[in-house]
Amino acid sequence: MRNIIFLLLFSLNFISDSSAQNKTKIKEESDQIISWFKSGDFSKISNKVEFNYRSYFTAQLLEKDWQELTGTYGKYVKHRYVTLESAGNYNMASCLMQLEFLPFVLNINFNEKFEILSLNFVPAHKIHVNPNYVDVEKFTEQKIIVRNGVYELESVLTTPVGNGPFPLVVIVGEAGPTDKDGSYENNRPYKDIASGLASNGYAVFRMDKRSANFGLYMVQQKNNYESFTCKEDYLDDLYIALDSLIKIPSIDKDKMVMLGHGQGGMLIPYIFKEKPYFKAGMMLGVNHKRVQEMMIDQYNYLSKVTPGKKAEYDEQIEKAIRSMNKKLNPLTQHHLMPYDVQASYWVWLNKYPHVKMATKLKQPLVFFQGGRDYQVSDENFELWKSSLKKKKNVEYFYYKKLNHIFFEGETESTYSEYFVKGNIPDYLINDMVSWLNKLDYTIKK
Repeated sequence: MRNIIFLLLFSLNFISDSSAQNKTKIKEESDQIISWFKSGDFSKISNKVEFNYRSYFTAQLLEKDWQELTGTYGKYVKHRYVTLESAGNYNMASCLMQLEFLPFVLNINFNEKFEILSLNFVPAHKIHVNPNYVDVEKFTEQKIIVRNGVYELESVLTTPVGNGPFPLVVIVGEAGPTDKDGSYENNRPYKDIASGLASNGYAVFRMDKRSANFGLYMVQQKNNYESFTCKEDYLDDLYIALDSLIKIPSIDKDKMVMLGHGQGGMLIPYIFKEKPYFKAGMMLGVNHKRVQEMMIDQYNYLSKVTPGKKAEYDEQIEKAIRSMNKKLNPLTQHHLMPYDVQASYWVWLNKYPHVKMATKLKQPLVFFQGGRDYQVSDENFELWKSSLKKKKNVEYFYYKKLNHIFFEGETESTYSEYFVKGNIPDYLINDMVSWLNKLDYTIKK
């Protein structure tokens, strides 16, 4: 199975060069269409449409749409590209068009002859839009399927334009049904990070967890009381991908870094033991305390912020305490465990000494902490400093306004805030790039 994954990745590596070359052509064609909108040459746009679709994009309809758009939201000011992609015979551009009063995204799909197949305007606040620090002309993205038995997991390898080899950052996601983008509706924090790092010369890999799309199948396993730990949840699948990534010519296997968010960061010491070719770790909002202790802290906080749900939170606290029993039976009924997750999951976590293992790591580490993170509090940040005080190659960054997904805010953070449209701030990306740029990949024995 790993050979299949490798062949897929290998072939995609060659596709990236043609995709990079196409970006210039896609941009040129899209710029021409935008200039025709601005000058009112709607017949030229219509003539550019593939013959079978021209009835949907007549000059009259295009003129009506443009006049309605600019009449309501103001004149065109400027534009920048947030997507330039090739997939098979199709070429796609998404352009953030700044009007006087509200930004819109213009999406254009071309065929291989660069005839228009579709064209539409979408309010920018309703979709994810790459932030200003992302330069889509500097990288390509290849979608990859990682197969492990019945599981087919979507992943993305973002690679800078050029031959490489490039340093690689692997994003390891948070606990729960986390997808490759770390999605909260239209917010995509992992995609922001990947695009930001790739704009600065770093290849980035990110992938779905099983629970993101295979929940029903996992419920069947759960009902059969099959073992479920962090290995079945994520690590087994991740390792298949990693064993293939190190064989890709455009990846510098001697410059591989792991970026873990939340529980993903907590697992970094374990992963480094099993995959020692990683040369450094980036820890975003990572717990020092045990997972269940974190849960108790969270629910005590939420009980104060949203007191109407205190009874519900108290029940979860009771389950968390029960799951910390050192003699916990792995066949304990699910409804007695936090989130109804199998007891075997908590037994594994109870035995995992992540802090002790972190103190023994030779690899450099960097910790990023949000001051408004209620899921991983400042207390954990300070505990890490204390536990790793003898380790010389560790740095720490603290951001007062950021929450657990590293989005800005002003008031007390809650889970619902994660769905308020935003992006990873540029200063966090800048700090990540600065740290990576000065990284010494030679691990001191």
